[in-house]
Amino acid sequence: MQKIEISDGIYITSDRCVWYASKDVIILADLHLGLEASLRDEGYSVPRIQKDRILERLSTIMDKYQPTTVVVDGDLKHSFGKNRGEEFYDLLDIVDFINEQSELVIVRGNHDNFLKSITEKRGVVFYEEYMILDDITITHGHKRVEDHDILIIGHEHPSLKIRDEMGSLVKIPCFLYNENEKVIVLSAFSPFSEGRDVISARNFISKSIEHMDMSEFYVYAVTDTGLMNFQTIKDIRDVYPSLL
Repeated sequence: MQKIEISDGIYITSDRCVWYASKDVIILADLHLGLEASLRDEGYSVPRIQKDRILERLSTIMDKYQPTTVVVDGDLKHSFGKNRGEEFYDLLDIVDFINEQSELVIVRGNHDNFLKSITEKRGVVFYEEYMILDDITITHGHKRVEDHDILIIGHEHPSLKIRDEMGSLVKIPCFLYNENEKVIVLSAFSPFSEGRDVISARNFISKSIEHMDMSEFYVYAVTDTGLMNFQTIKDIRDVYPSLL
């Protein structure tokens, strides 16, 4: 399936975003623009393809959903320091691409230091901690938000580690959802994010949900053929103990 309705009018999608249909809003997180430059600074040889891949994904989303608003739920950028040259221009290109077709709104992530120099330049709405959209609270996750009806966070970069046909372990990006707690954990939008394996992990790193039981969250993997419901983390651990 390309999208799954997990709450009233709220869909997770194989495009690594949430689609809030009644308000024509797309919500995504963790683009980490500038990651390539940071890796090169560390001595790695990395091709400069991240921005083009992200633009391709965004173009698909714009064509498919035609959103009036796109909310980036934190970590639009990667480096913690000031916007370096390559990162700065990539950020401007992405911001301009979204703004040409929709309204861009950004909720600050833990990597988004010095981002205001760009949002103010382009007139982008920028929330420091969280935003409220009807009964949905949207926050990155690195800071705790106590009260919410439906909570959407990023920050976790959830992935599912499984074996492929050759017996090799691969990581697949995924969404997490807890129906009782009304929490959606977004898949990372960055094409370079391997993610954090939710089967071997025992605790969340996000302050807003670190007290919750991981095993009760449903796993929706993002694959080439669409979304796959793997049931809960507990179910996967019970059936595939070798992945622990």
